[in-house]
Amino acid sequence: MTRKISTERKTAYYVGTGIAALGLLLFLSVFVTSALNFGNFSNFEAQGRSFALRAVMGMILMMAGQAIRAVGARGLSGSGVVLDPEQAREDLHPYTNAAGGMIRDALDGADLDLGQQQTTASPAIMIRCGECRKLNEETDKFCSECGASMQ
Repeated sequence: MTRKISTERKTAYYVGTGIAALGLLLFLSVFVTSALNFGNFSNFEAQGRSFALRAVMGMILMMAGQAIRAVGARGLSGSGVVLDPEQAREDLHPYTNAAGGMIRDALDGADLDLGQQQTTASPAIMIRCGECRKLNEETDKFCSECGASMQ
């Protein structure tokens, strides 16, 4: 049983990825700019503020993008934003199937439930009476029809 990820979640995933990538580029631009201006100490104070602002804003964008991406991938409940275990399982279903699945989902898919005893009884072994040919259970010492010894 495959479940589709909603369009809103897909959009959140890709928007989050884009924001995180933008944050990474902003963060890395600090290192590129400092490498290109290495040794140039004119206006160092203004450049230092610009570097710090870009680095901090880049990290904030990366974290925000990853948070939005997690909500898109796992849904609100699956990412822990909303505390609802049943909804979390529903939200995580497409994600866990893609990631190898959870044990519970595997058991559901195989129609297995380890929480309950198996209701299927094992087949009983029957022994035929040598006198009257009636079938009796293997644990019977005497025939239930004629009373003859089963041993």
